[in-house]
Amino acid sequence: MKLFKSLLLIVALAMGTCSCEDNEPVVGKHPSKTPTIEIDPYAAPSTLWMPVLLSDGMVVQQNSNATLWGKTNPGATVLGYGSWDNKGVTTTADTDGRWRLDIPTPAASLEPFVVTIKDSHGGSKSVKDVLVGEVWHFAGQSNMEMPMRGFGSVANGNYQPVTNADKEIAAAASLPHLRYFKVGYCASDVPLDDVRDNKWWRASIATEAKEFSAIAFFCGRKMATELNIPIGIICTPYGGTRIEAWMPAERLKTFDANDYKTASELSEAAAKKSAPGLLYNGMVHPIEKYTIRGWAWYQGESNRDNSHAYARLQQAMVEEWRKAKGDTKAEIPFYYVQISGTGKNTDTYGADLIQAQWDALSLIPNSGIVTSSDCGDQVQGIHYPNKKTPGERLGNLILHDVYGRTDLQVAPPMVESVKYEGGKAIVSFSNGEGLHATGSTIPYVQLVDAAGNLHTATATIVNGKMEASSAAVAEAKGVRYCYMSWHLSTVFNGAGIPLAPFKHSK
Repeated sequence: MKLFKSLLLIVALAMGTCSCEDNEPVVGKHPSKTPTIEIDPYAAPSTLWMPVLLSDGMVVQQNSNATLWGKTNPGATVLGYGSWDNKGVTTTADTDGRWRLDIPTPAASLEPFVVTIKDSHGGSKSVKDVLVGEVWHFAGQSNMEMPMRGFGSVANGNYQPVTNADKEIAAAASLPHLRYFKVGYCASDVPLDDVRDNKWWRASIATEAKEFSAIAFFCGRKMATELNIPIGIICTPYGGTRIEAWMPAERLKTFDANDYKTASELSEAAAKKSAPGLLYNGMVHPIEKYTIRGWAWYQGESNRDNSHAYARLQQAMVEEWRKAKGDTKAEIPFYYVQISGTGKNTDTYGADLIQAQWDALSLIPNSGIVTSSDCGDQVQGIHYPNKKTPGERLGNLILHDVYGRTDLQVAPPMVESVKYEGGKAIVSFSNGEGLHATGSTIPYVQLVDAAGNLHTATATIVNGKMEASSAAVAEAKGVRYCYMSWHLSTVFNGAGIPLAPFKHSK
Protein backbone atom coordinates (compact mmCIF):
# COMPACT_ATOMS: atom_id res chain seq x y z
CA MET A 1 0.00 0.00 0.00
CA LYS A 2 2.82 2.42 0.89
CA LEU A 3 4.49 1.64 -2.43
CA PHE A 4 1.20 2.30 -4.25
CA LYS A 5 0.78 5.68 -2.52
CA SER A 6 4.36 6.63 -3.36
CA LEU A 7 3.79 5.79 -7.01
CA LEU A 8 0.62 7.92 -7.05
CA LEU A 9 2.51 10.85 -5.56
CA ILE A 10 5.28 10.55 -8.15
CA VAL A 11 2.72 10.49 -10.96
CA ALA A 12 0.88 13.49 -9.52
CA LEU A 13 4.09 15.49 -9.28
CA ALA A 14 5.04 14.57 -12.82
CA MET A 15 1.65 15.78 -14.06
CA GLY A 16 1.90 19.02 -12.08
CA THR A 17 -1.31 18.34 -10.13
CA CYS A 18 0.09 18.72 -6.64
CA SER A 19 -1.88 21.34 -4.70
CA CYS A 20 0.70 22.15 -2.06
CA GLU A 21 1.29 25.86 -1.42
CA ASP A 22 4.70 26.00 -3.09
CA ASN A 23 3.20 24.89 -6.40
CA GLU A 24 -0.12 26.73 -6.53
CA PRO A 25 -1.67 26.89 -10.01
CA VAL A 26 -1.35 30.42 -11.35
CA VAL A 27 -2.45 32.27 -14.43
CA GLY A 28 -0.18 33.00 -17.35
CA LYS A 29 3.14 31.89 -18.80
CA HIS A 30 5.53 32.19 -15.89
CA PRO A 31 7.34 30.02 -13.32
CA SER A 32 4.92 27.83 -11.35
CA LYS A 33 6.77 28.02 -8.05
CA THR A 34 5.38 30.71 -5.77
CA PRO A 35 7.03 32.40 -2.80
CA THR A 36 6.27 31.22 0.71
CA ILE A 37 6.23 32.95 4.05
CA GLU A 38 7.01 31.42 7.43
CA ILE A 39 3.93 31.32 9.65
CA ASP A 40 4.43 31.90 13.37
CA PRO A 41 2.43 29.08 15.04
CA TYR A 42 2.05 31.13 18.23
CA ALA A 43 0.97 34.38 16.57
CA ALA A 44 -2.46 35.92 17.02
CA PRO A 45 -4.92 35.40 14.15
CA SER A 46 -4.20 37.59 11.16
CA THR A 47 -5.97 40.92 10.76
CA LEU A 48 -4.83 41.34 7.15
CA TRP A 49 -6.77 44.11 5.39
CA MET A 50 -6.45 45.89 2.05
CA PRO A 51 -8.41 48.87 0.68
CA VAL A 52 -11.22 48.11 -1.74
CA LEU A 53 -9.31 49.72 -4.61
CA LEU A 54 -7.00 46.68 -4.47
CA SER A 55 -9.69 44.29 -5.66
CA ASP A 56 -10.56 41.87 -8.45
CA GLY A 57 -10.38 43.37 -11.93
CA MET A 58 -7.92 46.12 -11.08
CA VAL A 59 -5.38 47.49 -13.53
CA VAL A 60 -1.85 48.06 -12.26
CA GLN A 61 0.64 50.43 -13.87
CA GLN A 62 3.03 48.70 -16.27
CA ASN A 63 6.83 48.91 -16.01
CA SER A 64 6.67 50.38 -12.53
CA ASN A 65 6.86 49.55 -8.87
CA ALA A 66 3.12 49.32 -8.27
CA THR A 67 2.27 50.19 -4.70
CA LEU A 68 0.06 47.89 -2.62
CA TRP A 69 -0.82 48.73 0.96
CA GLY A 70 -3.00 47.86 3.92
CA LYS A 71 -2.97 46.82 7.57
CA THR A 72 -2.30 43.69 9.58
CA ASN A 73 -0.90 42.74 12.98
CA PRO A 74 1.84 45.12 14.18
CA GLY A 75 5.29 43.73 13.42
CA ALA A 76 4.00 41.02 11.06
CA THR A 77 5.99 40.12 7.96
CA VAL A 78 4.05 40.78 4.77
CA LEU A 79 4.77 39.12 1.41
CA GLY A 80 3.37 40.18 -1.95
CA TYR A 81 3.82 38.97 -5.52
CA GLY A 82 2.21 38.99 -8.94
CA SER A 83 1.69 35.84 -10.98
CA TRP A 84 3.49 37.42 -13.94
CA ASP A 85 6.81 36.43 -12.35
CA ASN A 86 6.05 35.21 -8.79
CA LYS A 87 8.96 37.21 -7.41
CA GLY A 88 8.10 37.97 -3.82
CA VAL A 89 8.60 41.32 -2.10
CA THR A 90 8.46 41.51 1.70
CA THR A 91 8.09 44.19 4.33
CA THR A 92 7.32 44.50 8.03
CA ALA A 93 4.14 46.09 9.33
CA ASP A 94 4.76 49.10 11.56
CA THR A 95 3.55 49.55 15.14
CA ASP A 96 0.10 50.50 13.85
CA GLY A 97 -0.02 47.48 11.58
CA ARG A 98 0.37 49.52 8.40
CA TRP A 99 2.35 48.02 5.54
CA ARG A 100 3.33 49.01 2.02
CA LEU A 101 4.82 46.97 -0.81
CA ASP A 102 6.14 48.11 -4.17
CA ILE A 103 5.70 45.25 -6.63
CA PRO A 104 7.72 45.38 -9.89
CA THR A 105 5.39 45.06 -12.86
CA PRO A 106 6.09 43.92 -16.44
CA ALA A 107 5.11 45.53 -19.73
CA ALA A 108 1.41 45.83 -20.49
CA SER A 109 -0.48 42.67 -21.35
CA LEU A 110 -4.07 41.65 -22.07
CA GLU A 111 -3.45 38.47 -20.07
CA PRO A 112 -5.14 38.35 -16.63
CA PHE A 113 -2.95 37.78 -13.59
CA VAL A 114 -3.31 37.18 -9.86
CA VAL A 115 -1.75 39.32 -7.11
CA THR A 116 -1.27 37.60 -3.77
CA ILE A 117 -0.62 39.09 -0.33
CA LYS A 118 0.25 36.96 2.71
CA ASP A 119 1.41 37.66 6.24
CA SER A 120 3.27 35.75 8.94
CA HIS A 121 0.08 35.41 10.99
CA GLY A 122 -1.52 33.17 8.39
CA GLY A 123 -3.43 35.84 6.50
CA SER A 124 -3.76 35.54 2.73
CA LYS A 125 -5.60 37.51 0.05
CA SER A 126 -5.67 36.98 -3.70
CA VAL A 127 -6.70 39.68 -6.17
CA LYS A 128 -7.83 38.03 -9.39
CA ASP A 129 -8.29 39.11 -13.01
CA VAL A 130 -5.57 41.75 -12.64
CA LEU A 131 -4.44 43.47 -15.84
CA VAL A 132 -1.15 45.29 -16.37
CA GLY A 133 -1.44 48.48 -18.37
CA GLU A 134 -1.80 52.23 -17.97
CA VAL A 135 -3.63 53.80 -15.03
CA TRP A 136 -5.10 57.30 -14.92
CA HIS A 137 -6.84 59.23 -12.17
CA PHE A 138 -9.77 61.36 -13.39
CA ALA A 139 -11.35 63.93 -11.07
CA GLY A 140 -13.61 66.97 -10.98
CA GLN A 141 -17.21 68.05 -10.68
CA SER A 142 -20.41 67.20 -12.56
CA ASN A 143 -19.17 67.38 -16.15
CA MET A 144 -16.51 64.84 -15.21
CA GLU A 145 -19.09 62.81 -13.30
CA MET A 146 -21.86 62.79 -15.95
CA PRO A 147 -22.28 59.09 -16.79
CA MET A 148 -22.89 57.59 -20.20
CA ARG A 149 -26.52 56.98 -19.23
CA GLY A 150 -26.90 60.73 -18.61
CA PHE A 151 -28.32 62.58 -15.65
CA GLY A 152 -31.91 62.48 -14.47
CA SER A 153 -34.70 60.62 -16.25
CA VAL A 154 -37.38 61.07 -18.87
CA ALA A 155 -40.03 60.01 -16.34
CA ASN A 156 -39.06 62.85 -14.01
CA GLY A 157 -38.79 65.36 -16.82
CA ASN A 158 -35.18 66.19 -16.02
CA TYR A 159 -33.27 63.92 -18.39
CA GLN A 160 -29.90 65.21 -19.56
CA PRO A 161 -28.52 62.75 -22.13
CA VAL A 162 -25.14 61.95 -23.59
CA THR A 163 -25.29 62.08 -27.38
CA ASN A 164 -25.68 58.64 -29.02
CA ALA A 165 -24.85 56.93 -25.71
CA ASP A 166 -26.39 53.54 -26.56
CA LYS A 167 -24.54 53.27 -29.87
CA GLU A 168 -21.26 54.40 -28.33
CA ILE A 169 -21.56 51.88 -25.48
CA ALA A 170 -22.39 49.06 -27.91
CA ALA A 171 -19.36 49.94 -30.01
CA ALA A 172 -17.08 49.66 -26.97
CA ALA A 173 -18.47 46.40 -25.58
CA SER A 174 -15.49 44.55 -27.05
CA LEU A 175 -13.05 46.42 -24.80
CA PRO A 176 -13.02 44.50 -21.50
CA HIS A 177 -9.48 45.76 -21.03
CA LEU A 178 -10.90 49.27 -20.47
CA ARG A 179 -11.69 49.29 -16.76
CA TYR A 180 -13.21 51.84 -14.44
CA PHE A 181 -13.36 52.37 -10.68
CA LYS A 182 -15.65 55.11 -9.40
CA VAL A 183 -14.99 56.47 -5.94
CA GLY A 184 -18.22 57.32 -4.15
CA TYR A 185 -19.03 60.72 -2.67
CA CYS A 186 -17.28 61.30 0.62
CA ALA A 187 -16.52 64.59 2.38
CA SER A 188 -14.40 64.11 5.48
CA ASP A 189 -12.79 66.37 8.06
CA VAL A 190 -9.94 63.88 8.45
CA PRO A 191 -7.93 61.85 5.92
CA LEU A 192 -9.48 58.40 5.41
CA ASP A 193 -7.80 55.07 4.76
CA ASP A 194 -10.41 53.73 2.37
CA VAL A 195 -13.01 55.02 -0.06
CA ARG A 196 -16.72 54.82 0.70
CA ASP A 197 -19.72 53.94 -1.44
CA ASN A 198 -17.42 52.79 -4.21
CA LYS A 199 -18.49 51.13 -7.45
CA TRP A 200 -15.68 48.55 -7.63
CA TRP A 201 -13.73 47.83 -10.81
CA ARG A 202 -15.95 47.59 -13.90
CA ALA A 203 -15.08 46.43 -17.40
CA SER A 204 -16.29 48.26 -20.51
CA ILE A 205 -19.16 45.94 -21.35
CA ALA A 206 -22.67 47.08 -22.18
CA THR A 207 -24.11 46.42 -18.73
CA GLU A 208 -21.39 48.40 -16.98
CA ALA A 209 -20.18 51.12 -19.38
CA LYS A 210 -23.39 53.12 -18.96
CA GLU A 211 -22.15 54.00 -15.46
CA PHE A 212 -18.74 55.20 -16.66
CA SER A 213 -18.03 58.91 -16.63
CA ALA A 214 -18.68 59.92 -20.25
CA ILE A 215 -15.46 61.93 -20.42
CA ALA A 216 -13.52 58.99 -18.98
CA PHE A 217 -15.29 56.55 -21.31
CA PHE A 218 -14.50 58.41 -24.52
CA CYS A 219 -10.94 59.23 -23.46
CA GLY A 220 -10.28 55.72 -22.16
CA ARG A 221 -11.79 54.08 -25.23
CA LYS A 222 -9.53 56.18 -27.43
CA MET A 223 -6.44 55.10 -25.50
CA ALA A 224 -7.45 51.45 -25.17
CA THR A 225 -8.20 51.20 -28.90
CA GLU A 226 -5.13 53.07 -30.14
CA LEU A 227 -2.65 51.45 -27.76
CA ASN A 228 -4.35 48.03 -27.54
CA ILE A 229 -3.33 47.64 -23.93
CA PRO A 230 -5.33 47.67 -20.69
CA ILE A 231 -6.44 51.11 -19.51
CA GLY A 232 -7.55 51.59 -15.93
CA ILE A 233 -9.36 54.76 -14.88
CA ILE A 234 -9.97 55.66 -11.25
CA CYS A 235 -12.58 58.42 -11.12
CA THR A 236 -13.22 60.73 -8.18
CA PRO A 237 -16.06 63.01 -9.31
CA TYR A 238 -18.45 65.07 -7.19
CA GLY A 239 -20.88 67.49 -8.81
CA GLY A 240 -21.18 71.08 -7.69
CA THR A 241 -17.87 71.14 -5.82
CA ARG A 242 -15.20 73.80 -5.54
CA ILE A 243 -11.48 73.33 -6.10
CA GLU A 244 -10.81 74.29 -2.47
CA ALA A 245 -12.26 70.95 -1.37
CA TRP A 246 -9.86 68.94 -3.55
CA MET A 247 -6.61 69.91 -1.81
CA PRO A 248 -5.42 69.78 1.80
CA ALA A 249 -7.02 72.58 3.81
CA GLU A 250 -3.63 73.51 5.23
CA ARG A 251 -2.40 74.58 1.78
CA LEU A 252 -5.13 77.21 1.48
CA LYS A 253 -3.69 79.07 4.45
CA THR A 254 -0.94 80.27 2.10
CA PHE A 255 -3.54 82.25 0.11
CA ASP A 256 -5.13 85.60 0.88
CA ALA A 257 -8.54 85.43 2.50
CA ASN A 258 -10.33 86.72 -0.60
CA ASP A 259 -8.76 84.06 -2.82
CA TYR A 260 -10.85 81.14 -1.54
CA LYS A 261 -14.05 80.33 0.33
CA THR A 262 -14.09 78.91 3.86
CA ALA A 263 -16.99 76.82 5.15
CA SER A 264 -18.50 79.87 6.87
CA GLU A 265 -18.60 81.74 3.56
CA LEU A 266 -20.56 79.02 1.78
CA SER A 267 -24.19 77.98 2.05
CA GLU A 268 -24.87 75.14 4.45
CA ALA A 269 -25.37 72.69 1.57
CA ALA A 270 -22.22 73.80 -0.27
CA ALA A 271 -20.11 73.74 2.90
CA LYS A 272 -20.87 70.05 3.42
CA LYS A 273 -19.00 69.12 0.26
CA SER A 274 -16.96 72.14 -0.84
CA ALA A 275 -15.28 73.37 2.33
CA PRO A 276 -11.46 73.29 2.15
CA GLY A 277 -9.93 69.82 2.26
CA LEU A 278 -13.12 67.76 2.56
CA LEU A 279 -12.89 65.87 -0.73
CA TYR A 280 -9.15 65.53 -0.59
CA ASN A 281 -9.56 63.76 2.76
CA GLY A 282 -12.46 61.58 1.72
CA MET A 283 -11.83 60.78 -1.95
CA VAL A 284 -8.22 61.54 -2.92
CA HIS A 285 -6.20 60.64 0.17
CA PRO A 286 -7.55 57.04 0.30
CA ILE A 287 -6.27 56.33 -3.23
CA GLU A 288 -3.18 58.53 -3.47
CA LYS A 289 -0.76 55.62 -2.92
CA TYR A 290 -2.03 53.85 -6.04
CA THR A 291 0.53 54.00 -8.84
CA ILE A 292 -0.76 55.99 -11.82
CA ARG A 293 0.52 57.37 -15.10
CA GLY A 294 -1.22 60.72 -14.88
CA TRP A 295 -4.23 62.86 -13.98
CA ALA A 296 -7.18 64.28 -15.90
CA TRP A 297 -9.22 67.10 -14.34
CA TYR A 298 -12.52 68.74 -15.32
CA GLN A 299 -13.75 71.35 -12.86
CA GLY A 300 -14.23 75.08 -12.58
CA GLU A 301 -17.90 75.95 -12.96
CA SER A 302 -18.31 76.18 -9.19
CA ASN A 303 -15.38 78.60 -8.91
CA ARG A 304 -16.61 81.27 -11.30
CA ASP A 305 -16.98 83.61 -8.32
CA ASN A 306 -13.24 83.61 -7.57
CA SER A 307 -11.68 83.21 -10.99
CA HIS A 308 -9.03 85.80 -10.11
CA ALA A 309 -7.30 83.15 -7.95
CA TYR A 310 -8.28 79.98 -9.79
CA ALA A 311 -5.04 79.52 -11.75
CA ARG A 312 -3.00 79.69 -8.55
CA LEU A 313 -5.45 77.42 -6.73
CA GLN A 314 -5.18 74.80 -9.46
CA GLN A 315 -1.41 75.10 -9.33
CA ALA A 316 -1.51 74.53 -5.57
CA MET A 317 -3.77 71.50 -5.90
CA VAL A 318 -1.49 69.85 -8.46
CA GLU A 319 1.55 70.56 -6.33
CA GLU A 320 -0.13 68.87 -3.35
CA TRP A 321 -1.16 65.84 -5.39
CA ARG A 322 2.36 65.49 -6.74
CA LYS A 323 3.89 65.94 -3.30
CA ALA A 324 1.73 63.14 -1.91
CA LYS A 325 3.23 60.82 -4.53
CA GLY A 326 6.79 61.99 -3.99
CA ASP A 327 6.82 63.52 -7.47
CA THR A 328 9.37 66.28 -6.87
CA LYS A 329 10.20 66.70 -10.57
CA ALA A 330 6.65 67.05 -11.91
CA GLU A 331 7.01 63.83 -13.88
CA ILE A 332 3.36 62.84 -13.52
CA PRO A 333 1.44 64.76 -16.22
CA PHE A 334 -1.70 66.76 -15.45
CA TYR A 335 -4.28 67.39 -18.16
CA TYR A 336 -7.52 69.27 -17.83
CA VAL A 337 -10.62 70.21 -19.81
CA GLN A 338 -11.59 73.84 -20.23
CA ILE A 339 -15.17 74.57 -19.18
CA SER A 340 -17.54 75.25 -22.06
CA GLY A 341 -19.99 78.08 -22.64
CA THR A 342 -22.93 78.17 -20.24
CA GLY A 343 -25.18 80.81 -18.74
CA LYS A 344 -25.71 84.22 -20.32
CA ASN A 345 -23.94 86.29 -22.96
CA THR A 346 -24.39 89.39 -20.82
CA ASP A 347 -21.73 88.55 -18.22
CA THR A 348 -18.16 87.25 -18.27
CA TYR A 349 -18.05 84.97 -15.20
CA GLY A 350 -17.53 81.87 -17.35
CA ALA A 351 -15.00 83.54 -19.64
CA ASP A 352 -13.01 84.82 -16.68
CA LEU A 353 -12.73 81.29 -15.34
CA ILE A 354 -11.68 80.01 -18.77
CA GLN A 355 -8.98 82.69 -18.90
CA ALA A 356 -7.75 81.48 -15.51
CA GLN A 357 -7.61 77.91 -16.79
CA TRP A 358 -5.42 79.00 -19.68
CA ASP A 359 -3.27 81.08 -17.33
CA ALA A 360 -2.66 77.94 -15.27
CA LEU A 361 -0.79 76.35 -18.17
CA SER A 362 2.23 78.53 -17.50
CA LEU A 363 2.07 77.83 -13.74
CA ILE A 364 1.80 74.04 -13.82
CA PRO A 365 4.72 72.19 -15.41
CA ASN A 366 3.97 69.11 -17.50
CA SER A 367 0.35 70.08 -18.05
CA GLY A 368 -2.02 70.46 -20.99
CA ILE A 369 -5.50 71.79 -21.68
CA VAL A 370 -8.36 70.59 -23.88
CA THR A 371 -10.49 73.24 -25.57
CA SER A 372 -14.26 72.72 -25.34
CA SER A 373 -15.65 76.09 -26.48
CA ASP A 374 -17.53 74.44 -29.34
CA CYS A 375 -19.32 71.93 -27.11
CA GLY A 376 -21.81 73.95 -25.06
CA ASP A 377 -25.58 73.62 -25.31
CA GLN A 378 -27.92 76.45 -24.30
CA VAL A 379 -30.92 74.12 -23.98
CA GLN A 380 -29.27 71.48 -21.79
CA GLY A 381 -27.28 74.07 -19.90
CA ILE A 382 -24.14 73.24 -17.98
CA HIS A 383 -24.37 69.47 -18.65
CA TYR A 384 -24.04 69.55 -22.42
CA PRO A 385 -24.66 66.21 -24.25
CA ASN A 386 -21.63 66.18 -26.54
CA LYS A 387 -19.07 64.57 -24.24
CA LYS A 388 -17.43 62.63 -27.07
CA THR A 389 -15.67 65.66 -28.53
CA PRO A 390 -13.79 66.78 -25.39
CA GLY A 391 -13.30 63.17 -24.25
CA GLU A 392 -11.60 62.16 -27.49
CA ARG A 393 -9.60 65.40 -27.60
CA LEU A 394 -8.34 64.56 -24.12
CA GLY A 395 -7.43 61.08 -25.34
CA ASN A 396 -5.60 62.46 -28.37
CA LEU A 397 -3.69 64.95 -26.21
CA ILE A 398 -2.57 62.19 -23.86
CA LEU A 399 -1.66 59.89 -26.75
CA HIS A 400 0.39 62.69 -28.31
CA ASP A 401 2.21 63.90 -25.20
CA VAL A 402 2.63 60.71 -23.19
CA TYR A 403 2.62 57.90 -25.73
CA GLY A 404 4.49 59.49 -28.60
CA ARG A 405 1.67 59.77 -31.15
CA THR A 406 3.17 62.77 -32.91
CA ASP A 407 0.98 62.09 -35.93
CA LEU A 408 -1.98 63.47 -33.97
CA GLN A 409 -2.55 67.21 -34.27
CA VAL A 410 -3.62 68.43 -30.83
CA ALA A 411 -2.35 72.02 -30.48
CA PRO A 412 -5.11 74.65 -30.26
CA PRO A 413 -4.89 78.02 -31.99
CA MET A 414 -3.58 80.63 -29.55
CA VAL A 415 -3.25 84.39 -29.82
CA GLU A 416 0.31 85.29 -30.77
CA SER A 417 -0.03 89.03 -31.42
CA VAL A 418 -2.59 91.73 -32.17
CA LYS A 419 -2.10 94.69 -34.50
CA TYR A 420 -4.44 97.67 -34.19
CA GLU A 421 -5.12 99.87 -37.20
CA GLY A 422 -7.62 102.60 -36.36
CA GLY A 423 -10.93 100.83 -35.77
CA LYS A 424 -9.60 97.43 -36.78
CA ALA A 425 -7.85 94.67 -34.85
CA ILE A 426 -5.81 92.06 -36.71
CA VAL A 427 -5.12 88.95 -34.62
CA SER A 428 -2.31 86.52 -35.46
CA PHE A 429 -2.19 82.99 -34.02
CA SER A 430 0.24 80.23 -33.27
CA ASN A 431 -1.03 76.78 -34.26
CA GLY A 432 -3.33 78.61 -36.65
CA GLU A 433 -2.59 76.68 -39.82
CA GLY A 434 -5.81 76.19 -41.74
CA LEU A 435 -7.71 78.66 -39.57
CA HIS A 436 -11.31 78.95 -40.73
CA ALA A 437 -14.83 79.76 -39.62
CA THR A 438 -17.61 77.22 -39.97
CA GLY A 439 -20.34 79.80 -40.62
CA SER A 440 -20.85 82.76 -42.92
CA THR A 441 -20.35 85.09 -39.96
CA ILE A 442 -18.29 84.88 -36.77
CA PRO A 443 -20.37 85.62 -33.67
CA TYR A 444 -19.22 86.78 -30.24
CA VAL A 445 -16.50 89.16 -31.49
CA GLN A 446 -16.20 92.53 -29.72
CA LEU A 447 -13.97 95.59 -29.94
CA VAL A 448 -13.11 97.98 -27.12
CA ASP A 449 -13.19 101.67 -28.02
CA ALA A 450 -11.04 104.50 -26.63
CA ALA A 451 -13.50 105.04 -23.77
CA GLY A 452 -13.39 101.38 -22.75
CA ASN A 453 -16.83 100.51 -24.10
CA LEU A 454 -17.58 97.19 -25.81
CA HIS A 455 -19.06 97.04 -29.31
CA THR A 456 -20.16 94.06 -31.38
CA ALA A 457 -17.73 93.64 -34.25
CA THR A 458 -17.70 92.02 -37.65
CA ALA A 459 -14.89 89.53 -38.15
CA THR A 460 -13.43 87.56 -41.01
CA ILE A 461 -10.53 85.16 -41.44
CA VAL A 462 -7.96 86.49 -43.91
CA ASN A 463 -4.76 84.54 -44.62
CA GLY A 464 -4.92 82.75 -41.27
CA LYS A 465 -5.58 85.93 -39.29
CA MET A 466 -8.76 87.27 -37.72
CA GLU A 467 -9.68 90.80 -38.76
CA ALA A 468 -12.30 92.51 -36.60
CA SER A 469 -13.87 95.94 -37.12
CA SER A 470 -16.92 97.97 -36.13
CA ALA A 471 -18.43 101.15 -37.58
CA ALA A 472 -18.98 102.31 -33.99
CA VAL A 473 -15.26 102.16 -33.14
CA ALA A 474 -12.92 104.82 -34.53
CA GLU A 475 -9.90 103.65 -32.55
CA ALA A 476 -9.77 100.10 -31.26
CA LYS A 477 -8.12 99.62 -27.88
CA GLY A 478 -8.91 95.97 -27.41
CA VAL A 479 -10.49 92.90 -28.97
CA ARG A 480 -12.41 89.97 -27.54
CA TYR A 481 -13.63 86.66 -28.90
CA CYS A 482 -16.28 84.53 -27.15
CA TYR A 483 -15.43 86.43 -23.99
CA MET A 484 -18.78 85.93 -22.26
CA SER A 485 -20.30 83.15 -20.17
CA TRP A 486 -22.41 81.77 -23.00
CA HIS A 487 -20.55 81.31 -26.26
CA LEU A 488 -20.08 78.73 -28.97
CA SER A 489 -16.81 78.87 -30.86
CA THR A 490 -17.05 78.61 -34.65
CA VAL A 491 -13.40 79.26 -35.50
CA PHE A 492 -11.09 76.26 -35.86
CA ASN A 493 -7.60 75.49 -37.06
CA GLY A 494 -6.94 72.86 -39.71
CA ALA A 495 -6.76 70.12 -37.05
CA GLY A 496 -10.33 70.88 -35.96
CA ILE A 497 -9.32 72.42 -32.62
CA PRO A 498 -11.49 75.44 -31.74
CA LEU A 499 -10.29 78.87 -30.83
CA ALA A 500 -10.85 79.44 -27.12
CA PRO A 501 -12.25 82.66 -25.65
CA PHE A 502 -9.67 85.44 -25.37
CA LYS A 503 -9.36 89.13 -24.66
CA HIS A 504 -6.54 91.46 -25.58
CA SER A 505 -5.89 95.09 -24.75
CA LYS A 506 -3.67 97.57 -26.56
